[in-house]
Amino acid sequence: MGASTTIYNNRLSSFTDAVKNYQNSLMSYRDVMKSGGAQKTLAKQNVVRAFEKMQIGFQHELRSVTGGIKVSQKGTPLTDSTRAMNIAKSSRSAVKLDISSQVQASQLARFGKSAKLLGNGLAVIDFASRVGNIQNSYNAGENWERELFIESSSFVASATTGIMTANVGAAALGFLMVATPIGWVGLIIGGVAVIGVAAGVSMGTNSLVKENAGSRYDQLMKWLTI
Repeated sequence: MGASTTIYNNRLSSFTDAVKNYQNSLMSYRDVMKSGGAQKTLAKQNVVRAFEKMQIGFQHELRSVTGGIKVSQKGTPLTDSTRAMNIAKSSRSAVKLDISSQVQASQLARFGKSAKLLGNGLAVIDFASRVGNIQNSYNAGENWERELFIESSSFVASATTGIMTANVGAAALGFLMVATPIGWVGLIIGGVAVIGVAAGVSMGTNSLVKENAGSRYDQLMKWLTI
């Protein structure tokens, strides 16, 4: 479950990167217009391209962010690239073009931070339970080093496979959202499916590694004592 939060965190991170790229293109356009450089057309094309990429890939996130922003009749840089370029040309200050701060202050970003804390918290609980198993083995006078090897190797393997599966699922879900108008309901259903697969793969890996780690440890110890 901790690894499955990667789905949301990765998408939010990609959205933030798209917004930053758009903002950077606006700043470059502003610099060109202020200095009277010869790259005006190229700079404008970069703005339009970055805006379209952001709109196509993250239309649902944009609606969530802009829903809490007071929008004038002229629009905002997040909703209208023409409006953004007009601000870049005419405004003395670049504050209005700082759209990254609007995204970071949105409810969407706050929810993303909570999801990340939840994922990390669950991973800590899992790790703590494994430490408890090792301590119980030590207190019982058993081979606690063997138990340490089993728990640590299964923890690393299960977490790694879970995160990798979630990453692949998140990427596939992102392509699906761009290719089809699945909306938030489809995103939630798809996310649940990916979470289920990631959790299943993670638990399966944990079980498999635990079953075989003991014999691997015994073989390793035997090899070291030869």
